[in-house]
This record gives sequence, structure tokens and C-alpha cells, in this order.
Amino acid sequence: MSEMKFLLPLLLTFCLCTLAQDASSAQSGASKPASLDNVRSVKGSTHSVAVGNREGKSQKKNKSKDSDEPEDLNSPTFSEGVANIVISHIRDGLEGHSERLMLSVFDGDKMNDYPSFENQIEAFFTHNQSFRVHSRIIQATTEGEKGIILCDLEMEAIPAGDAPPVRKQEQLRFELERGNKGWKIVDLKPRDFFS
Repeated sequence: MSEMKFLLPLLLTFCLCTLAQDASSAQSGASKPASLDNVRSVKGSTHSVAVGNREGKSQKKNKSKDSDEPEDLNSPTFSEGVANIVISHIRDGLEGHSERLMLSVFDGDKMNDYPSFENQIEAFFTHNQSFRVHSRIIQATTEGEKGIILCDLEMEAIPAGDAPPVRKQEQLRFELERGNKGWKIVDLKPRDFFS
């Protein structure tokens, strides 16, 4: 009987701790799977990245080194992952109306007539108040030391004022080189797409 008096409080404490732990996990959402609403297509319909899915710092640091998707543009080799990041910066820069973000993937030192291109982009952002962009990478390859991206880009530019939206669709060719700041665009054809 004395053993029962000792075991009963211990068992009760164990049950309460287990229930509290389950409740805490449910509130933090740690066991919730990512919803389909948080998935954004990055390359056509074959490659998608979960957006808004919370990941702990330790999980980010422990990502597999065998992954072909680099953490940033400093990857030693050009890959589809680098191409996705570059196109995402362009798309996010346009949709977020951030000229700075868009231009961050262009190499001002190596790109031919960069000041003129920079002025063109500045005028493009000034003339248009918002953009809607759909991009699809067709090909990401290397030619010698350079990375080449062929991308279908559809864009709807909404001008400031009462002017109707302008829709453009084009296959763009981006040429990239790896420098001190990682992979950057050194050439774009056709350049007048962003005008």
C-alpha cells in the first residue's frame, strides 16, 4: 500500500507533463505540414520552393552539402539553383518595385554600358507604379566559365496615372560570370525588354 502512495503521484506527474508537452507542440505549429498555399513555383511546374515555412537556424545550418541548390550566389559552380536565385531577384525586384533589388544581380563593372542600362531601369521604375511578373526558366547551362540562363518572362507593367497596363512577353538570355560577389549578370538580350 505504501508503494501505491509513492507511485500514484509519480504517474500523475508523468501524465501531466506529457499532456503539457503535446499542447505546447500543437500551439507552436511544429508538427504542421506546409500548406499548398505557401508553395510558389520557381521553375515551371517541376521545381517549387516552400515559402513562409519556418525553419530553425540549426536546420538551415545543417542542410545537406549534397544539395544542388546553393544557399546564395557564391556557389563555386553555376547551377540551376543559381539561375533560380537570379531570376527570383529580378522578379521580386519588379513585383516589390525595388530597383535596387533587381539591379543587385547585375555586374556594373563587367556589363557593357552599365550606366545607360541603370538609367533605363530607373526610368522604367519611375514610369510604372507596379508590375506583375511570371517567369519560367527554360535552360540553365554553362559556356566555358560563363553561366547562361534562357528564361520566358511575361510582365504586365501598370503605368502611373490612367494609362492602360502594358503587357510584354519575351524569351530573355542572361549571361553570368562569377566574381568577388558571386554570380552576376554581365549581359542581357534583348536589353530593351525593360523599357
